[in-house]
Amino acid sequence: MEHDERLDVLRSLPKVELHRHLEGAMRLRTQWELGRARRINLPLSSPEALAPFVTWSEGEPRSLKHFLTKFRGDWWGSYKDVERVVREEVEDAAREGVVHLELRFSPENLSRTGKLRAEAAMQAVAEAGQEAGEEHGVGVRYLVTLVRERQDDDLWRRFIDHAVALHELGVVGVDLAGDEFDHPNHEFVRAFERVRDTGVLGVTIHAGEGTSPEHVRSAVELLGAQRIGHGLEAARHPGVIGLLVEKKVALELCPVSNYQTGCVDDLSAHPLPQLDQAGVRVTLNADDPAIHRTGLLDNYDVAVSRWGYLLDDLLRLERNSVQAAFLDEPARAKLLEKVEAGYRACAGQGLNGGPTDAPSGSR
Repeated sequence: MEHDERLDVLRSLPKVELHRHLEGAMRLRTQWELGRARRINLPLSSPEALAPFVTWSEGEPRSLKHFLTKFRGDWWGSYKDVERVVREEVEDAAREGVVHLELRFSPENLSRTGKLRAEAAMQAVAEAGQEAGEEHGVGVRYLVTLVRERQDDDLWRRFIDHAVALHELGVVGVDLAGDEFDHPNHEFVRAFERVRDTGVLGVTIHAGEGTSPEHVRSAVELLGAQRIGHGLEAARHPGVIGLLVEKKVALELCPVSNYQTGCVDDLSAHPLPQLDQAGVRVTLNADDPAIHRTGLLDNYDVAVSRWGYLLDDLLRLERNSVQAAFLDEPARAKLLEKVEAGYRACAGQGLNGGPTDAPSGSR
């Protein structure tokens, strides 16, 4: 099957995405327009002039530190800006066949310019996403991201409390992201005790993204992670793999991202298949599609073209995502039925594995 034909098949499959950052999924043109409106100090003569500062290209350093330089928190001049970005991102996800999206964002990033109040920005995200989800047939939920290097107990308490207040609008969990090396998990025990005590918010932790298996272990044992963002380093330690299997902790894996951040040198050697065979709940996600210059489909294409995954294998990963989604059981059952029905409808199309051209921005 040719590459374009395979992408058409992949696009038709219903997908559950658990790991996509609002700040990393903004359309380039939207960033350009918001940047011009706010007179941000970047080259803004055209979207193409802006691109090198907010997207990653082959030949740039492959490190998490370099990749994080592509994120900015100064786009936001109004709540309408936030609403626009959320609506566009839900529309973009729908175009790739996403039927359930858990979109994560940092209230601190949205309010850093002083133009917006964090709690009001959180509500703007949730309301805009619900409207866009209804329009495009996507079930949208939200995760509040706390950033390790900007720890502020009082501010975080406000975010967590307001996340609970917005639970009926779809805020379902809290994420921890940022620099694992200098800000390890034990620094955040109290904050995530508070998250768990809410009784309504799930916990997902960025861990083991180029650090060590012990960061994955401590995310589960100290912070109560139900899901791990990335977690590739778990593959290097049988005991940590066993812990993930025993606790049914899902890994939100993002292959193209993992290549660009230097966590893997070759997508053919990505640890997802190894972890999958070991019984870990592995899932496929896009992470920051605008920065990567690739989408969710490219990550699915990696599974088919590099690892030889076929339709049944992708369905297994999709079921993992459904089981790991922060949903109540009736909603989970309904989502599973929708996913399985979509895969049955695509059963005759087939997918062939085997080497092919890599997606843009990968190897």
